[in-house]
Amino acid sequence: MAFNSEEVISNKSEDVEESAGDKCKVVVAREQNKALELQAVDLPHHLWENILARLPISSLFRMLSVCRAWNSMVHSDSFMTVYRKVPPQDVYFVLFADYVQRNVVAAYDPLDNTWAVMNLSSISSSSCLCSEACCIFRRGVVSGGGLVVAENRKGSYVVCNLFTKTHKILPAMLPMNNNSPYVVAIVVLSREYKILAVSTDDTITSQVYDSQTNSWKMSGSFDGRFAMVGNAAHLDGFLFCLSYPDNLLAFDLDAGTWHLVEVTMPPLVCPHIMEHDGSLILVGGIEEHRVLKKIGIWELDESVKQWHIVCTMPDHLFSKFSHGNLEHFLTVALCGKICFYKNYHSVIFMYDLSEKKWWGLPPCPLDSRICRPTWFGLALEPRLDAQV
Repeated sequence: MAFNSEEVISNKSEDVEESAGDKCKVVVAREQNKALELQAVDLPHHLWENILARLPISSLFRMLSVCRAWNSMVHSDSFMTVYRKVPPQDVYFVLFADYVQRNVVAAYDPLDNTWAVMNLSSISSSSCLCSEACCIFRRGVVSGGGLVVAENRKGSYVVCNLFTKTHKILPAMLPMNNNSPYVVAIVVLSREYKILAVSTDDTITSQVYDSQTNSWKMSGSFDGRFAMVGNAAHLDGFLFCLSYPDNLLAFDLDAGTWHLVEVTMPPLVCPHIMEHDGSLILVGGIEEHRVLKKIGIWELDESVKQWHIVCTMPDHLFSKFSHGNLEHFLTVALCGKICFYKNYHSVIFMYDLSEKKWWGLPPCPLDSRICRPTWFGLALEPRLDAQV
């Protein structure tokens, strides 16, 4: 494991004004004072490990930069044993990327309502024998359990941990039908992970990558003509996937089987499915006379197999989001926080299912008149123990 707080995450970029740099210095000074105060407290080693393991990753990285003892502790095996037992403390929405000038991504932290800039060029792995140039990302695909699956410039799939700067290039997929397979989801299970890829034609055929064997294996098919399989939500050992036309499919990760979920889907555009507190949540747009008029959120009632409306985007926010003409939008969601964005505009809104709260995001530090960043559009729970 290799990570460096100064290189992995920064709360400023070259485009941010000098005042942002001053704020960053104040934050570091504050953390240094906290470190000195905490060092004065004589606590056993294992208690310090439990305290540090429960810090949000941004605070943890700041602590590492001001205290050698804690830096050494966090790199120890005993700390990682404690850390693996602690649920993730924060969520990052990795939304923008600048691949051309600096090869960085911008991630939004809803807890602090701030942006962080992370360097992709520094991602490296001792297991990778290729040149650095082939590992440069071209497109983020899916995320889960602290890991990201992306395509590199050579068209290969790469699994990486943006926070520990590690990555691995996956072996080539198995050939499937006449269509090229594409990745639908990654699921992290303890110290291993699996990746589901599908191909659609007259049937859905699928293959699964297993990190333990470092290989792809054909795993399941489903009869029926589907234009494509959309995003997936992991719940109770199943990957629930949206398909087009409007259907909800479930893939059993252990058995490698597909089945159709007997539930009527609302007539939505730009649908997105997610898991929250053990339930399936559906997000989508509502059309009237083929015009997108609202964006709504639904929850699946398993007892009656029906979707019940949770809320809709308030009219005044929808007006700002749509700019009077909304044909398409995208959704990123994790841990009950839902992000709504459009590829052609930087106006972004979020909703928190737990707090029932809407808000708009501050301007992204990568966005400028000179360089318009591309969308990355993934969300992840930062984990130091998520190994590629």
